[in-house]
Amino acid sequence: MTKIKNLEMAKAISNNSDVTIGKTFFGLLEKAVYKPTGSTVTAQVYDFSQDNGERLAKLLTGPMMVLEKEVARGVRMRSIPIGNIRAEICSSKDGQFLAIQLFRFVDFQYQPLTQFMTFTGDDVDTIEKIIA
Repeated sequence: MTKIKNLEMAKAISNNSDVTIGKTFFGLLEKAVYKPTGSTVTAQVYDFSQDNGERLAKLLTGPMMVLEKEVARGVRMRSIPIGNIRAEICSSKDGQFLAIQLFRFVDFQYQPLTQFMTFTGDDVDTIEKIIA
C-alpha cells in the first residue's frame, strides 16, 4: 500500500477539507479519513501506457456522461508494471470518495498531466470500473 505522504499529489489531498490525515502508532503510521462518512482513505498508484493514459486523462476531464457510456460499453484502462503515465488515486473504503491526478514522466520526473480531481457518490464507482 502506498503512503499518501509519498504521492506527488500529497499536498493537494492534505489540503482537501473532507480528508484528515493523522499520525498513529507513535507517529510511524499515517491514517487518512474521509470526514463525511468516517471511512478510511487508502492510496494506490497505477502506471499506464502512453495511449491508455492519454485516453484516461481525456475521459476524466470530460463530461461524466461520456465516461459512463464508455464503462457501459465495457471499456477498461489496463495498468502495466511500468508506464509513461501514472495515476495516483486516494479512495475511501466505503466507495464514497475518490481523488485522482495523472502524471506524465518527462525529463526524469513526473509532471502533472491533469489537475487534482475529486469525485463523490456514484461517480466513484464509475471511475473505479474504468481503471483495471
